Amino acid sequence: MVEESKRVVCSSSFLISLLIFHVLAYSVIFFQIDEWKAKFSFSDSNNHETKLANSNNNLGTATKVKDVAPKKDPLKIMLRRLVTGEKRAQFEETGFAHLSELNSDIYISSKEVRFDTNASRVYIYSDNQELEKYVVQPYPLKNDAVAMKMVKPVEIFHGKIPPPPCDLKHDVPAVVFSSGGFAGNIFHEFNDIIIPLFITSRHFRSRVKFMITDYQLWWINKFRRVLTELSNFEFMDAGSVKTVNGSRTIIHCFPGAIVGLRYHDNLAINISDTPGAYSMVEFRDLLRKSFNLKIRDVSQMLSNKPQLLIISRTRTRTIVNQDAVVKMMEELGFRVYIPSNDLMSNLVEFSRVIGSSSVMLGVHGAGLTNEIFLPNGGVMIQVLPLELDWVANAYYGGPAKGMGLHYLEYKIDPQESTLYDLYGPNHPVIKDPDSIKALGYRKSRVYFLDQQNVTINMGRFRNTLVEAMRLIGRSTTNAPS
Repeated sequence: MVEESKRVVCSSSFLISLLIFHVLAYSVIFFQIDEWKAKFSFSDSNNHETKLANSNNNLGTATKVKDVAPKKDPLKIMLRRLVTGEKRAQFEETGFAHLSELNSDIYISSKEVRFDTNASRVYIYSDNQELEKYVVQPYPLKNDAVAMKMVKPVEIFHGKIPPPPCDLKHDVPAVVFSSGGFAGNIFHEFNDIIIPLFITSRHFRSRVKFMITDYQLWWINKFRRVLTELSNFEFMDAGSVKTVNGSRTIIHCFPGAIVGLRYHDNLAINISDTPGAYSMVEFRDLLRKSFNLKIRDVSQMLSNKPQLLIISRTRTRTIVNQDAVVKMMEELGFRVYIPSNDLMSNLVEFSRVIGSSSVMLGVHGAGLTNEIFLPNGGVMIQVLPLELDWVANAYYGGPAKGMGLHYLEYKIDPQESTLYDLYGPNHPVIKDPDSIKALGYRKSRVYFLDQQNVTINMGRFRNTLVEAMRLIGRSTTNAPS
């Protein structure tokens, strides 16, 4: 009995010793892990301070957070994400960067910016920088002389210059851009303004204020739904003087600013060059939210007859035999919709019609930009007139694929062009079109854009429509051939 009691006591002592050993071992291990975290962890977020403070408390040291790592400026971090390459080091040092890109000039400041709306002038004070002056037209077609004639320049003064006193202070950065240029053409409205604005500002999560030069109220109203998704704040006319509480407000002060918009390609976003890794997928999701489009994918459409929407042109590049084409479409099982010009001018209503269509078709032209509202998996059919292959694919064919759409093209034969009837088979416009294009854009467009209509070959075109049906998961087996 005594032996048994000793054995129990020994076993208990052994278990207690083992437990103490484990506690000490774990303490050492966690001590070491915390030490590693304190040495090697890094984050651009504001949580970095908290993490280091906790680590120091565990270590029992009196080291202050600011001695471990300098406080990060969240706004500067957000602005820095727009700066790439060697310019980033310059931005880190000075808080200012000028990005000269192929299509646009962008100026980014993480220092206070004072905007004089009376003179379209920006002041950025720096006590260690000799005064520099920049003039920028904040519209991403800087090499297009025609567009830039309709864009007001903004002056930027950076360096040792006494800035004017603030009339009104804002607590979010400004994004300065123009709604001038080719606004009024739906391709350019999306390509030159809305998509670049998304690329430039989306990662701020609506915590930016838009200062709009060449302010046009009709354009603001047209795209108000998109603009309010990108900014939680009132859009400002950058060229007007307002009265607030009886005082004239001329100088607006911001904690930072972006003047100009980043541009990637025609109706496209390069995901690897976008803060937040956004693509056309996220952009189209934002459009659906803005315009309250319910259908995200064609697979959600349950109707037996998928809707095919025709962008019907009325002056140039028209489909001469459109009635016959529509009849064939209906025989194949499509429900055909041809919107009126009034509907097409109402972006809110028209986007909903497109958003409930499975297929969109049209001859090359700006109206095809509306493919941007088609549901994922939808089909875009572009009819290619003579000698418009490159521009048709660059503007609408390639971008359609990046939007998650199927793309089909129907390239007409010379006999399907009204140019063939108008000039005959031996005219250079038919026989040697390169000689016409060599005359320059203005002269060649008279033939290929302004004078050309198409008469579609029904037999050949039927194959394109059958393929469209297949791509959206429908059958045409019961349709007459």
